[in-house]
Amino acid sequence: MKISRVKLLGTGTALAMIGSGLLGPFIVAAEAASEGDIKILDSAASAERAAIKAYTDAAATGLLTPPILAVAKGFMADHIAHRDALEGAIKAAGATPGTGVMAVTYPPLKSQDDILAFAETLERGAATAYLAAIPKLQDRQLAKVAGSILGVETTHVAILAYTLTKTTEPYKDFIS
Repeated sequence: MKISRVKLLGTGTALAMIGSGLLGPFIVAAEAASEGDIKILDSAASAERAAIKAYTDAAATGLLTPPILAVAKGFMADHIAHRDALEGAIKAAGATPGTGVMAVTYPPLKSQDDILAFAETLERGAATAYLAAIPKLQDRQLAKVAGSILGVETTHVAILAYTLTKTTEPYKDFIS
């Protein structure tokens, strides 16, 4: 399997997200992606842009304690990597990724707990969307990549759900 340097460089974030073992097959799968698969990937990229915006907006409120802000920034970095990988796949397929951001209705965010509950809702929605997308993707390699993203989303859900049940130092176990 030959992969051009340009395509490899263009999917650098994908390498970080899915690992070198899946990167080659991912690029090849993306090059041959069906129109339906490209639409699914573009929709997922729109949702990832919404998650990035939500974490950016949450950070800007000033309501998050430093440890929780650090984790929120980590989650946002995951969503940036997902968006970049999805956009890289769309480009590898010869298509142009959209720039839209999925519409999200924010509840009142008056406290850190409000933000955490909202983040958990968004992450659950993302996990559900990836779970629903996997069987719809015609290319099984793209489905594997969606599955790896699903794993990250469900980890976010678990951490947020755990944190919402705690009252002191919710992220002390997750911050080095």
